[in-house]
Amino acid sequence: MNFLELAKKRYSVRKYESRPVEKEKLLTILEAGRVAPSACNYQAHKVLVIETPAGLENL
Repeated sequence: MNFLELAKKRYSVRKYESRPVEKEKLLTILEAGRVAPSACNYQAHKVLVIETPAGLENL
């Protein structure tokens, strides 16, 4: 797939579902973020995983 095809298929999510993300999917997403390159290997990112309404409220 070239970039133009990819750009034509992209979309923006306007509404999210209230159901939680499956654990396997969450772990895959976190692993992809962990191994993603960063500028000059600076690795200046933090990821918060909030799985409960109380956790979201505390944030």
